[in-house]
Order: sequence, then C-alpha cells, then structure tokens
Amino acid sequence: MEVVNLQITKQTSYSFDKFIELRNELNDFDNPFLKQIIQKYAEDEWETLEARLNHFSQKLSTKWRKWTDDIARPENHPKLLHYDAFNHRIDRIVQPLEARMLTEEVKRERLFSSALLPYEGITKRYLLHGNGESGITCPLACTDGLIALIEEFIDEVPNEVRKMYLHAKEGIDGDFAIGAQFMSEIQGGSNIPANVLRAVPEKNYYRLYGNKFFCSAVHADYSVVTARLEGTNDIALFVVPTWLPGDKEKEKRNGHVVNRLKWKIGTTELPSGEIDYNGAVAYLIGPKNRGVALAVSIVLTRSRLDIGFASASFIMRAAREAKLYARFRQVFDRKIDEFPMAAAQLEDLEEAAKRMVATAFKIYDAFLKYDPLVETAESFATRELILLQKIFSSKEAVNQLRTAISIFGGHGAIEDFSSIPRLFRDSIVNELWEGPSNVLLAQIYRDLHKLRSKFSIKTFLNIILPHLSQAAIDKYAGEIEQIMVIDLTAMPTWENCLAARKWEQVWREIFIHYQQLAVSELQDLPILDPAVLVQTSK
Repeated sequence: MEVVNLQITKQTSYSFDKFIELRNELNDFDNPFLKQIIQKYAEDEWETLEARLNHFSQKLSTKWRKWTDDIARPENHPKLLHYDAFNHRIDRIVQPLEARMLTEEVKRERLFSSALLPYEGITKRYLLHGNGESGITCPLACTDGLIALIEEFIDEVPNEVRKMYLHAKEGIDGDFAIGAQFMSEIQGGSNIPANVLRAVPEKNYYRLYGNKFFCSAVHADYSVVTARLEGTNDIALFVVPTWLPGDKEKEKRNGHVVNRLKWKIGTTELPSGEIDYNGAVAYLIGPKNRGVALAVSIVLTRSRLDIGFASASFIMRAAREAKLYARFRQVFDRKIDEFPMAAAQLEDLEEAAKRMVATAFKIYDAFLKYDPLVETAESFATRELILLQKIFSSKEAVNQLRTAISIFGGHGAIEDFSSIPRLFRDSIVNELWEGPSNVLLAQIYRDLHKLRSKFSIKTFLNIILPHLSQAAIDKYAGEIEQIMVIDLTAMPTWENCLAARKWEQVWREIFIHYQQLAVSELQDLPILDPAVLVQTSK
C-alpha cells in the first residue's frame, strides 16, 4: 500500500506578535499619571525614589510577571503535604519553584525597613499588586499589620516578640519573615467577638486551643490571632510563631496542624487553610479586653488600605493593556478604539483607573497623618474613608475588569492570552477580604451613631468633601440623618431594607465625589506614553 505524506500548511498569516511585544515591554512605573502622584507625596525625595522605583519595576514587569503567570496555572496551585516519609506530621505547604523564588526576591526588597524612603515601600507594594496576588501581596499586607501592632506595644512585649518584630521589619541574617492574620471562625466569620478559640495562660505566654476556619498565608512565619481568654468574655490579640526556635528546619509546627487548604474562586496562588490549635504558644499583645478594637484599628485597617491599592493597581494595568490592544486590533473596517461604544468604554476604564489610584494614595497620606487610635474629627474621617474605599473600590474593580475583558472579545476569556481574567477573579475575593460590603456599611452606620455626639455629620462631610458647596453638604447630611432615624441593625422590614439600599447609594455618591476631588488635585496626564500607542497602530 502506498503511504501518502500529507503536509498541512498553516493558512493564516495573522499575528498578535506586535501587540505581545509592546505589552511585554510595558513598565508599570512608566506611567505619566502615576508618576505625578508619587512625586507629589515624595516631595524632595522624588529623584532618588524615582531611580529606585524604575529598578524595582523593571524586575516586576518582566521576570516577576512571567513567574506570576506560571505560579497561577492550575497545576501549580499550592498543595498540602501532611506527613513526611517517616510518618512525621509536617503540614508542609508545597509551592512551585517560581513562587518560592518570587517570595524570596520580594522579601529581600525589605519593604518595611526603616531604611526605605517615605512612600517607597507602599509604592512598591502598589506596583506589585499589578501582577495579581501571586501568593505574596496578602502576606505583605499582613506583615504590615503585624509590624504595626507590635510597634504600638514595643515597650511591653517580651523579647521573643521583639525578635519577631526585627525579623519582619529589618530581617535577621538576611532572612525576612512574613506575617498572617487568623481571625475567622466557623460560627462567626467576620464577627470576631463570636470567637471561641481558647487562650490559656502559662508562664509569660498563653496556649491556644480550638479551630480557625479560614487562615490565609498558612505558610507565614508569624500570625496575628484573636482568641477568647479562658473563663472570660474578653477577646484578646496574640502573636503566634508558626515554628518555635529551631523547629522550622524540622518542619515541626508550634502546637497546631493545618487540616486542609481552601479551594477559592481567586487568589488561588495564596495558600489559605483551616487550622486546629492544640496548645500553640502565643504571646499577648495589648490589653486583654481590647483584642477586637486593636485587630480592627491596627491590623484590619492596613489590610483594607491594601485592598484599595490592589483594586487601583488592577484597574490601572487593565486600562493600559486594553488601550494598547484596542489600538492594535482591527476588526470589521477599523481599530477597536475607533468604534464609539468601545471608545466610550475605554474612556470610562481610564477615568476609573485615575480615580482609584489618586484616591488610594490620598487616603494613605491621610492615614499617615492621623493616628486611628486618637479620636479626632480628622482621624474619624480617615477611618471611615478607608471603609468606603474598601467597599466601593473593590466593587468597582470587579465591574471595570469585566469591561476590560470585553475589549479583548473572546480572547479576553483566555487566561494565557491575558492576565486580566486572573485579576478579575482576585478582585472578587478582594470584595470579601476584611469584611463584605454589607458588614462595612453597617459599621459606618454604627460609627456615625456612636460619634455624632462629638462630631456632627456636617463636620465629617466638610472634612472629606471641602470642594462641595454648603448646599450640597446640607443635602447629603440631611439624607444621612433621615436614614439614621431608621434602625438598620434590626430584623429586616420593608422600611429598613429600603433604607439600607438608600444608605449604600448615598455613600457611593459621596465616595465618588471624594475620588473626583483626588483627581482634580492632579494634572490630566495620560496613563500610557502616547508614543507606545503610535507604535501599536503601525
């Protein structure tokens, strides 16, 4: 029988190479709009900071971005190895080589060191968010909270905790620790006062007994844990080493086991697990009856700020890449950005990116100026702005990323064509981290009821919206006062459900006004160098 050799020739000559080449050359810091924001806050340190950020962003936009894409592949998701070959319980978190290399390289950036320039650490973290979770940005936010918590009580904590602080902030022998925060329990979720994890005193420390149901970054070196002091109604705050001295090399965990890892819709590179404590050594931080207040004001506040930066960074990257693709891709008889519907979407996407980035840095600047533990009108306003940003920026990120995906058409759903679908899934998780919107909107309602005897609604609104007319302030204050007559914490009725919807609507409008104020303080510079778009269309 004669064998016929068939040669199949690829007929199409279409190529995405030009777009891919230009996209891969994008440096996240090479963004005129972003640079003016950082320059505004860096002031006299700008030139030195710019050089450092250029160097950092070069690694982030090339090598680290490639690693992040590889880490995110389903076959590379973290896994849990309970036992070694000799039947020792080790609960090892198995991550791909790229994840381990990325973590080590980022830790060596010393993002919390006192040697950094002002705004260096937070700007580098903002830039890191543009790559997505990658298993490192959540631990960095938690490390921030861990360091701040210990700093608040540095004169009171034992030497063991001071060593943890040094390990996380400045490093020990070139090794830098990462932190975590474990507060959620199966019966309570965001309701920390419902914790039942027991803390039993022993010598100069405590031992923990019970379960934490949702624990992200279970590979961290130290964790901030809430627990109920045995025999009391007090929730206290503790720092818990994952390994006691000398035990990390033996993979012998400190009085706890990791039952399983969670299967999440997003942030899939981040190992989130469930932990059983059976006598873990834990160190009390702060007053015994102030655990919830400290957890919220110091630890969760920083995580919520971080979500604001993450949401902004996601949208900025998506807007830049969508603009690039829309200028490159020709469909029907013209480029995508030459169709009015698509052009309008691209304008909205860029406008959202500018609002969110400008707002994240503006709120962070206010946070640095006003101590959240000192009750002034300004510190109160800053705390509420952090909640509003967490609620509305994380929600808008989901919607804007959906729009960005649509600019790519069918290719927008292909995860090895673009990283935007992964950012979309991560943003859905960011909506839930540190309290979903209904919990935080209720918190704002309670905060205003509690503090309006000291600060009026108008005082609060004038602080955050100084650019609005007094008539506009009076209008919003009246709407808020009218809703606050209704009990939004009672059992649901037709009346309070209607008021709850109005509550969210009013605060969304107020927060957009604040975002517009943040943008108005800046020049209307592009987010992409115009020369890049010219190259794209050739």
